[in-house]
Amino acid sequence: MSGRKRIQVDESAWYRQQRELSRYKDVVRNLPAMIDQVRRQTHADLEQVFGVIEDRQRSVEQVVEGLSEQTRRLETETQQRLRAQARRMAEDLRATAGELRKETREQLAEQEHRLQSEIAAERQQRREDIRRITTELGELVQDRERAAVVARQALSDARAMHGVIRDTLPHERYAPGRLAGLEVTLDRAQHNIAQGRFDAALATAQGAYQELSELHLDLEHRERERQALRVQARGQLLLAHLLIEDSARQYARDEKGEVLEEFDLDVDYWTRGDLAALREETEALQRRVEDEQRPPAPDELRDILEHRAPALRERLEQTVRQAGARQLASQQRVNLAEAVVRTLEGMTGYELDATTYAGDDQRDAFFARLMHGNRNAIVVEVAPAGADSGASVLRVLSYDHDTAARTELEERGVELTRALQEHGFPAAEPREEPGSPDPVYADLASLRELPSRAAEG
Repeated sequence: MSGRKRIQVDESAWYRQQRELSRYKDVVRNLPAMIDQVRRQTHADLEQVFGVIEDRQRSVEQVVEGLSEQTRRLETETQQRLRAQARRMAEDLRATAGELRKETREQLAEQEHRLQSEIAAERQQRREDIRRITTELGELVQDRERAAVVARQALSDARAMHGVIRDTLPHERYAPGRLAGLEVTLDRAQHNIAQGRFDAALATAQGAYQELSELHLDLEHRERERQALRVQARGQLLLAHLLIEDSARQYARDEKGEVLEEFDLDVDYWTRGDLAALREETEALQRRVEDEQRPPAPDELRDILEHRAPALRERLEQTVRQAGARQLASQQRVNLAEAVVRTLEGMTGYELDATTYAGDDQRDAFFARLMHGNRNAIVVEVAPAGADSGASVLRVLSYDHDTAARTELEERGVELTRALQEHGFPAAEPREEPGSPDPVYADLASLRELPSRAAEG
């Protein structure tokens, strides 16, 4: 008769109930303070971003002052519209800083849609204005001398716009080679003027100015969009980082869900480094957003904002829940072992002698050894049945120096199962495992020194 009895103990009702309870309330216990911090960072970022926009607009306005009258009027109106758009964007970003709601993502999508609509409307308005200016100039040009003056003014305006784009906007990032191509067009207009072909020079310069004007508008909007997305992504990643740091230590809870004041829950320990991996991924994304040598494009920032940052928070919630579930499962194994020990002490003349975890690791199997006066021993092993199953495998290992009767061992297993069921543990009928108990399990000091198997990890 083997001295090895195996009893499967399924997930108990209390454990299942606690596992289903959300532990995310622990994660977000300091959420208001975190959102305040995100808002402070967002406001500081906005001050910097829109400070740069203001500086750029002042540079443009200085150039505008030197343009021809018609073009100056057009550009002044455009700058006023751009300022108004910038104010609305800043207000929207400040209002949504740090928010987690689904409506926030919808608001961001609405902001982008509105911005694209404004770009289209602005481009159409500029085309109409430029056509109007072209008509006015055509009416003014009555003679060769006047044509020369107007052609040179048109070329000067176009070169001024070319310089604004070259000096203030990342044109190679969004439209590589486009500005260089337009410079060639301006050189052709200059050549026409030198050849006295003022009508051709005027048409060429005006066409180039229209393209430069639209390019300037497009680049301005795209850069604003990128900076706005970057501010939002920074805020959401900061929030994820703060949540991760704050969740590293959670409240430990007992089987009733009550907080254990004298213990805390080390989330990284119970998840075998999952929290640290999540932290590293978050920090890598933060570095990517901050990369000035190879700045992330708007699509990448949008992906971080809409998908990757929310996914980090979802994984954090799962990680904390998993840590809590594993801590509860470990406590369940101890509770089960205590119930088995009490039952065996009542059934036999054995008494509890020592306890330990395999590898001194609470995530692994729990062992309790009972000794008899005749030096016989019983070792109770309660091990995880599988990764995050909530079930346990109970083994009762008998180390007898004398000969234990077959019927005695069978009765011991049956009575033990009945007693566990009466205590609320859903234990299956015992089954015999072949072979004799491994002597190493009788030496709890050796078990404590073994490398942890941590079956749940």
